[in-house]
Order: sequence, then C-alpha cells, then structure tokens
Amino acid sequence: MAGYSPTLLDEIRTGVDIVELVGRFVNLRKAGVNYKGLCPFHAEKTPSFTVNPKKGIFHCFGCGVGGDAFAFLMKQDRVSFPEAVRALAKTTGVTLPEERERDGADSGREELHRAMDLAARFFAEGLWKPSSERPREYLAKRGIDPEVARRFGLGLSPEGWDGLLTFMRGQHVATETLESTGLVVRREGGTGVYDRFRGRLMFPIRDLQGRVVAFGGRAFGDEQPKYLNSPETAIYTKGNLLYAADIARATMRDKNRALLVEGYVDCLMAHQHGFTETVAALGTAFTPAQLGILRRYCEEVVTFFDADAAGQKAAERAAELLEPSEAGSAWAVNRAGAFETGGPFRLKVALLPTGYDPDTFLREHGAAGFTERIAAARSLLGYALDRTIADPEGGTGPRARSNAFARAALMLAKVTDAEEAAALSREAATKLGVDATQLWIESQKLQSALRKPSAVLSRPATVERERAQDRALVRLLLQHVPARTTLLPITDDADLISPSLRAIVAALRARPDATAESLLVDVDDAVRSVLTALLLEEDHRFPEDPDVSIAGFRRRLEREHHLRRQRAIAQSISDTQRRTSVLDTPVQDFQALHRESKVVYEMLGNVAQSLEPRENDPEGVQTNE
Repeated sequence: MAGYSPTLLDEIRTGVDIVELVGRFVNLRKAGVNYKGLCPFHAEKTPSFTVNPKKGIFHCFGCGVGGDAFAFLMKQDRVSFPEAVRALAKTTGVTLPEERERDGADSGREELHRAMDLAARFFAEGLWKPSSERPREYLAKRGIDPEVARRFGLGLSPEGWDGLLTFMRGQHVATETLESTGLVVRREGGTGVYDRFRGRLMFPIRDLQGRVVAFGGRAFGDEQPKYLNSPETAIYTKGNLLYAADIARATMRDKNRALLVEGYVDCLMAHQHGFTETVAALGTAFTPAQLGILRRYCEEVVTFFDADAAGQKAAERAAELLEPSEAGSAWAVNRAGAFETGGPFRLKVALLPTGYDPDTFLREHGAAGFTERIAAARSLLGYALDRTIADPEGGTGPRARSNAFARAALMLAKVTDAEEAAALSREAATKLGVDATQLWIESQKLQSALRKPSAVLSRPATVERERAQDRALVRLLLQHVPARTTLLPITDDADLISPSLRAIVAALRARPDATAESLLVDVDDAVRSVLTALLLEEDHRFPEDPDVSIAGFRRRLEREHHLRRQRAIAQSISDTQRRTSVLDTPVQDFQALHRESKVVYEMLGNVAQSLEPRENDPEGVQTNE
C-alpha cells in the first residue's frame, strides 16, 4: 500500500463519490442499486460496466476489470498507486502525512504535469498583458469573445528564444522535464535548448481530468507552419484525446449528442454560439479511440463537411472507423449496440455551403442557421455509400454496375447495426437498380465470410461446480464478518482451487476485521477483478440467517479435511504395500484410516463399524449403533 495506512486509505475512499468520479469518463445510468455504462477500457455494444456507490467499487462483467476509486484512476489516467492516492486525497481534502521517497516514474509524471500547468498559466497571463495588443486584435478579428478565450485558457507564447525557458528556470523546473514535455527543443549542435513555441496564439489541450497535457500554437501571420503542435509525450497521445472534451462532456451527456469539428477556432466559435457539446479532433485522422470517448457520453455524433467534399471525406472517415473484429467486421466501438432502451450509436454528416467551415458559417449565419444544418444531417454511411457505388472511372454499363454491387455489399457487410444496414441496402438497391433483398443476402454472406470464429474455452462441469462452491464460501467471508471468526481458522488453501480466491482469503487472514472494499488495495489486479465481481454478485442461495450458511460451510470444510486425511492415509498404505507387503503394513495405519472413514460416514448420516478392540475381544469387530 506504498506506505499509506489502511485507515488513511479508507478515509480517502469513503470521501470519493465513485459515481461522480467514473461519470467524468463514462455515461452512467441508474440500474437498481448500481449504475451501468459502457466500459471505458474495452469496446462493447451493451453496457456491462457496473458501479456500486454504496460499496465504492466498479466492475466490468465484460473484460473483468474492477476495483475501487484508486484502481479506476490508476487505469484511466495510467498513474501509479501513490499518484492516485495523492490525487484523490487532494479532491477529498484529506491531508497526507509526510510523503515517503517517490520512485522515478511517479515524480517524473507529476513533474510533467506541473510543467504543463505552469506553462499554461505563463501563456495565459501573457495574452492579457497591456503589451499584447496584437493577439487580442487577432481574437477580435476572428470574433472570439474574451470570456470564451479565458474559459478555454488561450494564451500567448512570447517572441524570442527563451521566454518560457527563463520563466521555468525561475520555477525550478529541470531542462530535462521541459524537453520531455516538448516545451523546449534541443539545438542541433546539442549545446542548449530553446522554446518550441514563439510568438504564437496558444491553445492548451487538456485530458478528461482537465489537466493540460499539450499545446497547439497558431501563427498570427504567414509564418510556417501555420499550426505548431506539441509532440506526443508520456502524458499525451494525440489519437487518444479530443480538444475541449473535458468542457463539453457534461452537455454531451445532457443532449445525448456530440458535435465534431476539425479546428480549435471552429470549436471555440461553436461554444460561443451555445453549442457547448462541441469537440475537435486533434489532427486530420479521426481514431477509434476518439470515437470511443464520444461513445461514453452520447449516442449521436454530428460532423461537418464542405458540400463539395462530403462524399470523399465521409468515405475516408468510414474507412478509418470500419475495422475487422472477432465477431466479424464491425464498428471499432461497436456502434450497433443499444444502450438499455436507447438507440444505437449514430454518426451523421451536416453539410455546410462550399467554402465554409463551422467558424465562418456561425459568424455569418448564426446559431439558427447552424441548428438547421444539424437537423438536416444525414448518416455518414449514406455519404460513404454514395462514394462506394460511384464508378471511379465514370462507367455506367453492366460491368460497372456489377462492380458497384460488389463494393456496396462488402461495405454493408461491415455495418453491424442491422436496422441501418437494411435502410442502406434499400437505398443502394434503388440507385443500382437491383433487388434490395438480393443485395442484403449478398452482404450477409460476406459478413459470414469475414467473421473470425472466437475461441471458446470449455471447462469440466465438476470444476465449475467446485468453483461455484468456492466462490460462495469466499463471498460469505467477505459479506459477513462473523463468518470469518468461525471459518477462516478451518479454511486451508487446499479447500480452494482458484489462486485468486486463495489470495482473497489470505488478505482476510491478514486483516480479519477489515471491510471487504478496503482489501482491494491489498491484492493485485487479477485478484482485484475477482474480488469486485464477488462483491457485486448476488447469491440467492444464502439463507436470510447467515448462521445457517456458516454452519453449512463448517460441516463441508470439516468433511473435506477428513476426506483429504483419509485419502492421504490410504495413499500411504498403498505406497507401503508396494514397497513391502500387506503383512508389513502397521495396524495403526489401518486403524487411522478407519477412524477417518468413520467420521466421514457419520457426517453423512451413516453408521460405521469400529476396528477398536473390545476388552474381552481384542481382535473383534464392534458395531456402533
């Protein structure tokens, strides 16, 4: 537990609203005593990610990941346990004792975040200085309201080669840290470094936690490149984030929709006009990981294309997001899946007049015109299908139609939303002049051909039954503290076939008075997954009175122990007889074997004979009635 006491960790854990914490990244919906949503750690079509606010835990019944608030933050933000503790302690107002020596990975990542935070403040202060008239005039020219600029943390990188570098040295930030963040660049000769961003309007890029992890810098004039972006670093991967997602996610959840634009200014202008569910892609290619972020918060995404380029761009975007999977070819984030009673995930295209982007369109036509364009949005796959059907060489004869039919069927085979695929097949059939049913059947054949059979691991039924018994025992130990007093002393490792269950019992032995949730920090990831599943599972076989279950498991464990001793003695007798002879086997071994058998028989409600000699008949046999 990295030097932190269980009491301190419990205090932090109980102070965290895990629904609020997870809800920053996952669109959660109430489901009985739990909350459910799509897992942020693997692609799925129906929600299997469960959060229990009372116990303060989460578990995905799809991929198996589980844990408490510390584990969620560690996996979501890729931080170490001490980093997660410090972050949650800060949010809950819990004061940590003097921190032990941190390892290099912990301090390194925290230093990167500190450097980026300092840089963001430095740039933001620079934009609003009296001497910074030129960048403020540029903002006014682009129609960006000062309040919006402040909300998004826009800034100014100073002219010159070492403005930021000098400031950072005054803040005792190491040059190596600045290089690791990409804020400075080493000179070609290797003799020193200089600022990467100089004389540019700065757009801070934040992760979903709201921490600055990168920057985009725009030139004011004709300087090249027009946009200069941070390189990828230990805390920033371009394809895994969306610009303004930390600000937009609440509205995305409320409206169940996201608006996707390409540029920073497009995004700012949309927010300024009231479309606060808008995010921007960080680069020209839109990745499945970025789509996965949007899928957590909403069920519809509207992107904007110039009318002349809509078909080509839609086809490119569809190609980016359609990929094979074990179940066949499907959307990268399982766009076919319904969210409880909600509809499937949809990607739409809103057309803008030729030569317009969201920024210029909003400034000229306002929110009303933008709303009309959104309302008229059409399925992205519809545009992509138009592009697929069109012959690249302009052919219209039978051969061209046959090829178009094959291309359309192949594309439809990759659409796992049956409702949308059926609608698209009718649309394509009309344009091709063929029977819609024929096209649908052909696409189904291709889908079957594309499907990769997933391996199914079978387990013997006896093992499953034993495993169910083991889980029930450990679940009882976790849920009922009195059971631990009776059952822990008589529960051996040999009683459990699962290493994970053995590890949970070992953690209970070490801290028998601990709450089940507090044990999550005592075990590794694999065991933690089993533990959270046990805490969320309901076993209706348990009687209302736990004493009945405790007594039942006690009888079972004692019987198992006697059976193991019986088998061990029998094996010992067998080994002795193989080495020597039957006559050389000590009589006390037979007597011990009989005693163990007698106990087992009587536990089962039967009657056993005794090999103990009577006083008047030392070699006789006595029946115990």
